[in-house]
Amino acid sequence: MKRKLRMRLNLLAIIIVALSLLVACDSGNKTSKSASDNASSSKKSSDGTQTLSIFVDQSYWPLDKWKGEIPEEITKETGIKLKVQVATDSQQLPLMISSGDLPDLVFTSDHFQQMSDPKISYTWDELIKKYNVKDFNIDPLARVLNQASDGKLYSVKNGFTNPEEFKSTPKALGNVPALSIRTDIMKELGNPKLESLDDLVNLLKEVKAKYPKMTPLVLSPVALSHYFRVNFGVGYQGFTKVDGKAAYYIADPKQYDYYMFMNKLYREGLISAENFTWKDANKDKEMIENGQAFAICNNTDMATINAEIKAAGKDFQIDQVPQLLGDNAELTTNSAGWSGLFITKNAKNPKAAIKFLQFMHSEKGQQLGLWGIKGKDWTLDQPIADGGYPKFKYDSQSASEQKKKGAVWWGLLADNGINEQVQRYVPGTSVTKAMMDAKKYTKNDPILGAIDPPVGSEEQVTKANLDNMIQNEEAKIYLANSASAAKKAYNNMMKTAKQIGLTKLDNYANSQYNKLIDEYNKVKN
Repeated sequence: MKRKLRMRLNLLAIIIVALSLLVACDSGNKTSKSASDNASSSKKSSDGTQTLSIFVDQSYWPLDKWKGEIPEEITKETGIKLKVQVATDSQQLPLMISSGDLPDLVFTSDHFQQMSDPKISYTWDELIKKYNVKDFNIDPLARVLNQASDGKLYSVKNGFTNPEEFKSTPKALGNVPALSIRTDIMKELGNPKLESLDDLVNLLKEVKAKYPKMTPLVLSPVALSHYFRVNFGVGYQGFTKVDGKAAYYIADPKQYDYYMFMNKLYREGLISAENFTWKDANKDKEMIENGQAFAICNNTDMATINAEIKAAGKDFQIDQVPQLLGDNAELTTNSAGWSGLFITKNAKNPKAAIKFLQFMHSEKGQQLGLWGIKGKDWTLDQPIADGGYPKFKYDSQSASEQKKKGAVWWGLLADNGINEQVQRYVPGTSVTKAMMDAKKYTKNDPILGAIDPPVGSEEQVTKANLDNMIQNEEAKIYLANSASAAKKAYNNMMKTAKQIGLTKLDNYANSQYNKLIDEYNKVKN
């Protein structure tokens, strides 16, 4: 009996030892595999380069692979390659943030506030200090405009230009909403005078009389109001100044004159009701290219439209009207930038990431990312500050050529605005003339662009409700069958805006504006 018990105990001991060995082996394998994964994730490739992953929160981003002579040159300079993932929709990044499944770098505009969080991203300053990064200078105004609610800097938005630098740089040109017209029809009509909004109305009437099947004017669905609002000296989005105080753009009483003019265009049959229902962002271009319209108001892409007209085998072209036509024209640029690059807490190599950002934000990095390789792709005869501008050796207006080279003309992850603005200068073109003309009427106030109510706040909800209401109610003004009906629709819209909370939003905006001004004065001094 004892002998049987001993045999059972010995067998049990053997089984326990065997199981222990199996567990130990498995644990060792897991540890080894985890260590191997971590090592491979941060290990440099055989050519000495480091790969960082990046998520670009813009579905239209043209550079979905880190390839082309420009990215390759950036890799030579920095030792960094990027593994690029471009967003498929606007909900992808919020899901990644909530799950914590983020790459090394994130480039975003819509979710700048959410990414400016110490649980999600590193601050630039802590990494600059920790890794002793030299020559990474951040404009004091940019610092104030981009700081988070905790006062720290997690990123700086691209495209911000210090107003003083814009004024002092002769060839720096801001974008201006464009009016472009068919040159062949203008010639047939005897090239009538076009120096005022009244001249434009008379011209469109002539076109309607002579070409009854043609729509005299089409408006871009994504920039429907921009051109004419600028000509009336009012804003078309965001916050502006009304009687010296910050306020939401719709609060400007001069908006009334703009709306009445637009209603007049409709009642005269110069724009169509269908124009205000278009969902296709390219419908206006399609009508011009098919010969169904005479004039087009959109963002400046005349060269692209003409290239598409030519490719379609048509025998006409359009040309941009080289000056604004309104008596009270004013272009208030209230942008504090548009999209920033974040280094996430998931970054495998924060040191490599911050040094990559430092290069991209340097003058050399910006010009490489925007323009191409110096000497091969462009030359600069004199410094930008003295009136210089890049002279390109390739078709710089071609989107396909830009993509082939790996250029991103609105800023390859970093852009202080000036380098983008001087590349727009092309002597002798109507587009350049229009932008030079608009510069005379431009007022830069980026602090207005930094007024951004926190996500989920009462002010943010009010702003969203106002935007939805305006989109619905202003169509009633545009399409009213009489001037009196348009006036009534305008008054109803403004009454509804106040009921939603316009006055309270304006008070909030003005308090934020004054606070930012005070902070900037402290940093500046």
